[in-house]
Amino acid sequence: MADFAGMSSQSFALAQARDTMRASAAWSPTHLDRSKSEKEQLYEVAKEYESIFLAEFLKQARQGELAEGMFSSEAGKTFQGMLDVEVARSSSTGISLGLAEAIVTQLGAGLSDQVK
Repeated sequence: MADFAGMSSQSFALAQARDTMRASAAWSPTHLDRSKSEKEQLYEVAKEYESIFLAEFLKQARQGELAEGMFSSEAGKTFQGMLDVEVARSSSTGISLGLAEAIVTQLGAGLSDQVK
């Protein structure tokens, strides 16, 4: 979250809008395919959660910058946030952090493998 102390109302509104855009950039609700079993649907949602977790990890890692770059701007920060979301989404489909499997194991114990 941005430091809002001492900002004008216009700067405050822009900073708030930027933070909101960065948090929700490129995330859309998962559309479940009802022709799949409950465990397959749970796995899809768990993979989406894993990618959200990875995006949040990248966001927190970026906040650890010691200084801003020479060409840093609000537009650049917004773009970087959207890029982080896409990197997280593509990474979670290619590699596994193990979160999705743990979620399916924990929550999928009582689910059936049959299509409803």
